[in-house]
Amino acid sequence: MVSEQEISNENSIPHNHNPISTPPSPTETPLIALNITSQINDKLTPSTFLQWRAQFKSLLIGYDLLDYITGEKICPIPTSISICAVQRTHWIRQDKLILSAILASTSTVITPLISMAKTSKDA
Repeated sequence: MVSEQEISNENSIPHNHNPISTPPSPTETPLIALNITSQINDKLTPSTFLQWRAQFKSLLIGYDLLDYITGEKICPIPTSISICAVQRTHWIRQDKLILSAILASTSTVITPLISMAKTSKDA
């Protein structure tokens, strides 16, 4: 028979757990690559815009990436501080992954219209 002490230890929170923590640094935050072919039903065409937008927006909200598209999460301005350079590099890489997902989810009719976009917000 298992003692009560053993059961209570299994469900206890470790003492080093801090419920109020700072957000992870860019070096700790993984980049998120979107597998659009398995997550979006149809490519964006003039006739599928509403469905495509609903699916893509839901996907971005789910991965906490919508702020890249809306412009609320802007690219950090480069400074001499190295952490800012790391944050900038992380932002650029994540934004390019989102832009790539947008381009991959568009039809051959739409892709040329957004192919010159430099950021996911521009697309």
